Amino acid sequence: MLAAYIFSLAVGGGFLALSFFGDFLEGDVDVDTDVDVGGDVDTDFHGIGIAQLFSVRSIINALFGFGAAGTMLHLLLAGSRPGLTALIAGGTGLASGALISAVFGYLKRTETGALRGEDSFVGLTGEVSLEIVPGSSGTVTVRRGDRRVRIRARLAEGSADTEALGAGHPVVVVDMEDGIASVSPVGPKLLEE
Repeated sequence: MLAAYIFSLAVGGGFLALSFFGDFLEGDVDVDTDVDVGGDVDTDFHGIGIAQLFSVRSIINALFGFGAAGTMLHLLLAGSRPGLTALIAGGTGLASGALISAVFGYLKRTETGALRGEDSFVGLTGEVSLEIVPGSSGTVTVRRGDRRVRIRARLAEGSADTEALGAGHPVVVVDMEDGIASVSPVGPKLLEE
Protein backbone atom coordinates (compact mmCIF):
# COMPACT_ATOMS: atom_id res chain seq x y z
CA MET A 1 0.00 0.00 0.00
CA LEU A 2 3.02 2.27 0.52
CA ALA A 3 3.48 2.36 -3.28
CA ALA A 4 -0.05 3.75 -3.72
CA TYR A 5 0.61 6.44 -1.11
CA ILE A 6 3.89 7.47 -2.69
CA PHE A 7 2.35 7.45 -6.19
CA SER A 8 -0.55 9.66 -4.99
CA LEU A 9 1.86 11.97 -3.19
CA ALA A 10 4.09 12.29 -6.27
CA VAL A 11 1.24 12.87 -8.75
CA GLY A 12 -0.77 15.20 -6.52
CA GLY A 13 2.30 17.04 -5.26
CA GLY A 14 3.74 17.32 -8.75
CA PHE A 15 0.60 18.93 -10.13
CA LEU A 16 0.33 21.24 -7.10
CA ALA A 17 3.96 22.31 -7.50
CA LEU A 18 3.40 22.91 -11.19
CA SER A 19 0.39 25.11 -10.46
CA PHE A 20 2.23 27.06 -7.74
CA PHE A 21 5.49 27.57 -9.59
CA GLY A 22 4.07 27.90 -13.12
CA ASP A 23 3.92 31.70 -12.91
CA PHE A 24 7.58 31.92 -11.89
CA LEU A 25 8.69 29.99 -14.96
CA GLU A 26 7.38 32.72 -17.28
CA GLY A 27 4.91 30.37 -18.94
CA ASP A 28 2.50 31.81 -21.46
CA VAL A 29 -1.22 31.65 -20.76
CA ASP A 30 -3.58 30.93 -23.62
CA VAL A 31 -6.89 32.73 -23.30
CA ASP A 32 -9.97 31.70 -25.23
CA THR A 33 -12.78 32.99 -23.11
CA ASP A 34 -16.09 31.21 -23.20
CA VAL A 35 -17.65 32.37 -19.95
CA ASP A 36 -21.00 31.34 -18.51
CA VAL A 37 -21.94 34.44 -16.53
CA GLY A 38 -25.24 33.50 -14.91
CA GLY A 39 -25.28 29.71 -14.91
CA ASP A 40 -27.40 27.85 -12.36
CA VAL A 41 -25.49 25.20 -10.46
CA ASP A 42 -27.17 22.68 -8.20
CA THR A 43 -25.46 22.76 -4.86
CA ASP A 44 -25.72 19.96 -2.37
CA PHE A 45 -22.82 20.50 0.03
CA HIS A 46 -23.11 24.03 1.51
CA GLY A 47 -22.58 25.88 -1.75
CA ILE A 48 -20.25 23.35 -3.36
CA GLY A 49 -21.51 22.18 -6.74
CA ILE A 50 -21.25 18.52 -7.70
CA ALA A 51 -19.10 19.44 -10.70
CA GLN A 52 -16.85 21.51 -8.45
CA LEU A 53 -16.55 18.67 -5.94
CA PHE A 54 -15.21 16.36 -8.67
CA SER A 55 -13.11 18.97 -10.45
CA VAL A 56 -9.51 18.31 -11.47
CA ARG A 57 -8.36 20.69 -8.73
CA SER A 58 -10.28 18.71 -6.08
CA ILE A 59 -8.97 15.39 -7.34
CA ILE A 60 -5.36 16.64 -7.32
CA ASN A 61 -5.71 17.97 -3.77
CA ALA A 62 -7.39 14.75 -2.64
CA LEU A 63 -4.55 12.70 -4.18
CA PHE A 64 -1.97 14.85 -2.43
CA GLY A 65 -3.76 14.64 0.93
CA PHE A 66 -4.21 10.88 0.61
CA GLY A 67 -0.59 10.33 -0.40
CA ALA A 68 0.91 12.63 2.22
CA ALA A 69 -1.15 11.26 5.12
CA GLY A 70 -0.70 7.65 4.02
CA THR A 71 3.06 7.93 3.56
CA MET A 72 3.54 9.74 6.85
CA LEU A 73 1.37 7.30 8.84
CA HIS A 74 2.94 4.27 7.18
CA LEU A 75 6.40 5.51 8.14
CA LEU A 76 5.37 6.53 11.68
CA LEU A 77 3.59 3.26 12.42
CA ALA A 78 6.22 1.22 10.57
CA GLY A 79 3.48 -0.38 8.46
CA SER A 80 1.97 -2.17 11.47
CA ARG A 81 -1.60 -0.81 11.04
CA PRO A 82 -2.38 -0.80 7.29
CA GLY A 83 -6.18 -0.66 7.75
CA LEU A 84 -6.06 2.34 10.09
CA THR A 85 -3.50 4.05 7.87
CA ALA A 86 -5.68 3.56 4.77
CA LEU A 87 -8.78 4.80 6.59
CA ILE A 88 -7.09 7.95 7.91
CA ALA A 89 -5.36 8.60 4.57
CA GLY A 90 -8.64 8.24 2.68
CA GLY A 91 -10.42 10.59 5.08
CA THR A 92 -7.60 13.12 4.86
CA GLY A 93 -7.67 12.98 1.06
CA LEU A 94 -11.42 13.49 0.90
CA ALA A 95 -11.28 16.27 3.48
CA SER A 96 -8.49 18.14 1.66
CA GLY A 97 -10.30 17.87 -1.69
CA ALA A 98 -13.60 19.06 -0.13
CA LEU A 99 -11.88 21.89 1.76
CA ILE A 100 -10.17 23.20 -1.35
CA SER A 101 -13.47 22.97 -3.27
CA ALA A 102 -15.22 24.92 -0.52
CA VAL A 103 -12.55 27.62 -0.49
CA PHE A 104 -12.59 28.06 -4.26
CA GLY A 105 -16.40 27.93 -4.25
CA TYR A 106 -16.46 30.75 -1.71
CA LEU A 107 -13.97 32.77 -3.76
CA LYS A 108 -16.08 32.28 -6.88
CA ARG A 109 -19.36 33.22 -5.16
CA THR A 110 -17.92 36.37 -3.60
CA GLU A 111 -15.93 37.27 -6.73
CA THR A 112 -12.80 37.59 -4.60
CA GLY A 113 -9.83 37.36 -6.90
CA ALA A 114 -12.12 37.49 -9.94
CA LEU A 115 -10.38 37.62 -13.27
CA ARG A 116 -10.68 40.81 -15.16
CA GLY A 117 -12.92 40.61 -18.20
CA GLU A 118 -11.70 40.47 -21.74
CA ASP A 119 -12.21 44.25 -22.07
CA SER A 120 -9.19 44.71 -19.80
CA PHE A 121 -7.00 43.72 -22.77
CA VAL A 122 -8.10 46.77 -24.78
CA GLY A 123 -5.28 49.29 -25.05
CA LEU A 124 -2.50 46.85 -24.20
CA THR A 125 0.47 46.61 -26.50
CA GLY A 126 2.19 43.41 -27.41
CA GLU A 127 3.68 41.51 -30.28
CA VAL A 128 2.50 38.97 -32.79
CA SER A 129 3.38 35.42 -31.80
CA LEU A 130 1.65 33.62 -34.69
CA GLU A 131 1.33 35.43 -38.03
CA ILE A 132 -1.90 37.38 -38.56
CA VAL A 133 -3.14 37.45 -42.14
CA PRO A 134 -6.05 39.68 -43.28
CA GLY A 135 -9.25 37.62 -43.08
CA SER A 136 -7.66 35.06 -40.75
CA SER A 137 -6.64 35.01 -37.12
CA GLY A 138 -3.30 34.45 -35.45
CA THR A 139 -2.08 35.06 -31.91
CA VAL A 140 -0.51 37.94 -30.03
CA THR A 141 1.30 38.04 -26.71
CA VAL A 142 0.50 40.98 -24.45
CA ARG A 143 1.70 41.85 -20.96
CA ARG A 144 -1.01 42.51 -18.38
CA GLY A 145 0.48 43.26 -14.99
CA ASP A 146 3.32 40.84 -14.42
CA ARG A 147 1.93 38.15 -16.74
CA ARG A 148 2.39 37.50 -20.41
CA VAL A 149 -0.85 36.37 -21.98
CA ARG A 150 -1.24 34.85 -25.43
CA ILE A 151 -4.61 35.53 -27.08
CA ARG A 152 -6.14 34.88 -30.48
CA ALA A 153 -6.15 37.96 -32.66
CA ARG A 154 -7.19 39.33 -36.01
CA LEU A 155 -6.57 42.63 -37.76
CA ALA A 156 -8.83 45.50 -36.70
CA GLU A 157 -11.31 46.80 -39.28
CA GLY A 158 -9.35 50.03 -39.84
CA SER A 159 -6.27 47.98 -40.67
CA ALA A 160 -7.72 46.37 -43.81
CA ASP A 161 -4.95 47.80 -45.98
CA THR A 162 -2.31 46.22 -43.76
CA GLU A 163 -0.57 43.16 -45.10
CA ALA A 164 0.19 40.14 -42.94
CA LEU A 165 1.83 40.82 -39.59
CA GLY A 166 4.70 38.45 -38.91
CA ALA A 167 5.91 37.13 -35.59
CA GLY A 168 7.45 39.83 -33.41
CA HIS A 169 5.57 42.73 -35.03
CA PRO A 170 4.36 45.25 -32.38
CA VAL A 171 0.58 45.67 -32.10
CA VAL A 172 -2.03 47.31 -29.87
CA VAL A 173 -5.33 45.67 -28.90
CA VAL A 174 -8.16 47.97 -30.01
CA ASP A 175 -11.15 45.71 -29.26
CA MET A 176 -12.06 42.30 -27.82
CA GLU A 177 -15.00 40.20 -28.93
CA ASP A 178 -15.70 36.57 -27.99
CA GLY A 179 -12.14 36.06 -26.77
CA ILE A 180 -10.54 37.29 -29.99
CA ALA A 181 -8.57 40.55 -30.00
CA SER A 182 -8.77 43.06 -32.83
CA VAL A 183 -5.28 44.48 -33.20
CA SER A 184 -3.63 47.30 -35.10
CA PRO A 185 0.06 47.50 -35.97
CA VAL A 186 2.03 50.16 -34.13
CA GLY A 187 5.41 51.75 -34.56
CA PRO A 188 8.24 51.48 -32.07
CA LYS A 189 7.73 55.13 -30.93
CA LEU A 190 4.26 54.34 -29.52
CA LEU A 191 5.65 51.35 -27.63
CA GLU A 192 8.21 53.60 -25.89
CA GLU A 193 5.41 55.80 -24.49
